Amino acid sequence: MNLEDWLDTWFALYVVPAQLAPSTVAMYRRSVNAVPSWLSRQALETLSPVEVQRWLVTVARATPRAAQLDRTMITRAIKVARKSGLCSCVLDEDTLPRIKHTAAIAPILTPEESRRYLAAAQQVPSYPLLLLMLVCGLRRGEALGLRWTDIDAQGVLHVQRQRQRVNHAYTARKLKSAASNRALQLPPGVLEILHTQPRSLSWVCDTTPEHLNRDHHAALRLAQITTPVTLHGLRHTMATLAALDGTSMKLLQAALGHSTYTLTADLYAAHTQATTSSAPTLVWQGLAVV
Repeated sequence: MNLEDWLDTWFALYVVPAQLAPSTVAMYRRSVNAVPSWLSRQALETLSPVEVQRWLVTVARATPRAAQLDRTMITRAIKVARKSGLCSCVLDEDTLPRIKHTAAIAPILTPEESRRYLAAAQQVPSYPLLLLMLVCGLRRGEALGLRWTDIDAQGVLHVQRQRQRVNHAYTARKLKSAASNRALQLPPGVLEILHTQPRSLSWVCDTTPEHLNRDHHAALRLAQITTPVTLHGLRHTMATLAALDGTSMKLLQAALGHSTYTLTADLYAAHTQATTSSAPTLVWQGLAVV
């Protein structure tokens, strides 16, 4: 059996039945497909860590993040093969060192830009989602998955599903981790705005990732904001401005739905060190986690 045959077998028997998030399954599939032919043709029983490292080093020169994901895939696949008696190749910290990749700090909106953005966003169809993404720090899929019934009579927003397009299928599903399921007490000003929105549909906005992104860029243009802030940058904006306002990292962790305190602290220590703008009063508004 060569490496290509084993990776296909591993994917079919161990990845697909594992009920992973569609995006995770798609990530593994991309990494399996990315293995170059000169490596995939090698016999599994004679596979060398040196050859695997040679491939990953090549990938890392151009795309460090892709190399990290490829390393995760092949390390897990070969571990199963070794435990199954199919090969003796050992891929660990010594034979396959972790690939370092420091993500660039994402551009965010200043408090003044945030106010202009929210005013301009009122003119686009996805305004309620853009509002909640900026005020609550929701991920794109979480915003797209919101139903009106997720906001209870006390004004608490229950984040409990996401909508994603994976392999051309657009569907609602559970959130990736237990920490992502959270309840946020919406500020009164946000509730007042949401109460003015039409509720003819069960979804807060029945739109697609592409249309939401289009509305976001339209709002940036209308607000005359040239900073290249992405949709995910709205989440970073909320978190950074909240941290600058003195919000504890523990509360921020819960509000963002991060699984660990370290992830929140590492992300937003860098953001706050690089940001000199004053804290907002109209964006953060003391969002509470309940």
